[in-house]
Amino acid sequence: MNNSESSHQPNSIAGLLRELRDETTTLMRQEVALAKTEIKENVSRMGGHAAHIAVGGFVAYAGVIVLLIGIGHLLGAVLVKAGMSDQLAQWLAPTLVGLVVAIIGYAMLAKAKSAMAHEDIAPRQTIDSLRDNKDWAQRKLHSS
Repeated sequence: MNNSESSHQPNSIAGLLRELRDETTTLMRQEVALAKTEIKENVSRMGGHAAHIAVGGFVAYAGVIVLLIGIGHLLGAVLVKAGMSDQLAQWLAPTLVGLVVAIIGYAMLAKAKSAMAHEDIAPRQTIDSLRDNKDWAQRKLHSS
C-alpha cells in the first residue's frame, strides 16, 4: 500500500485529521453565530431594564410634582384647620408629601437596578458549549 492509497482510506490518520479539522471549523463557525445571538438577546434584556429605570425615574419625578402640588395643598389646608399657622403649613405639607413620593421613586429605581445587577450579558450557553466541544475534541484525539 502506498501513501496515496492510505490517504484515501477513511480511517487513515490523515483522513481523521482532515475530518477533525473540517468538523472543528464548522463547529467554531456555529459557536460564533450562537455567541452573537446570545449576546444580542442579553443586551436586549439589559436595554429593557434600562428602559424600566428611565420610566421609573420619570414616574417618580412626575409623581413628586403632581403630589406636591395637589396633596401638598390639601395637607396644608388640613394642618391649618388643625390649628397650625398658615406659614408653617405652607412648607411642612409639601415637604412631607415630597418625602413620601421620593421614597416610592427610590424603591422603583432600586428594584430595576437590582434586576440589572443580576443580568449577565456573557454568552453562557456558548461558553458551556465551547467547554463541551473542547472535551469532545480531546476525547476524539485521544481515541485516535
